[in-house]
Amino acid sequence: MKQPLFKKILYATDLSQTAKQAARYALSLAHEYGAELTVINVIPDLVEEMSAGMGYDLVSHFGREKLSTFYTEGLEESRKSVIARIHSVCAEAGSELENCAVEPKVVVKVGHPVEQIVQTAIEGGFDLVVLGTHGHSMIDDLLLGSVARGVVKKNPMPVLTVRLKE
Repeated sequence: MKQPLFKKILYATDLSQTAKQAARYALSLAHEYGAELTVINVIPDLVEEMSAGMGYDLVSHFGREKLSTFYTEGLEESRKSVIARIHSVCAEAGSELENCAVEPKVVVKVGHPVEQIVQTAIEGGFDLVVLGTHGHSMIDDLLLGSVARGVVKKNPMPVLTVRLKE
């Protein structure tokens, strides 16, 4: 008996509308291979980015505790959005798939998207990473093209990039 090609799939999403297309691929592959699906959403560390851009340490000014509360709330909101989006896509894909019974695990992290996606993929022992090549917001345009390139370049396992519609 042959072992399935993919046992663990990591789907990286930026929560954009167009990322639904990449989600379909991730769900379909997980369904077809009976693979475990984990969805990762990375919230950029805006405090770190702003501090670097301004040359001023915001953590020392505002305090780590206050900024930690900001991230805790952001992580929870992002997690809720990811779960809602995945359930929505799964319901839509249900008519295309015989039985969309995939229940993904959801991970939300703060930091540099490429580093967090690659680190999660390696540490989690994933067989495949699925992600879109761009989104529609200004942040997506700045980050996601470079995120897809960075993940492909630094990831030791296969990466399926899904070209998202304009």
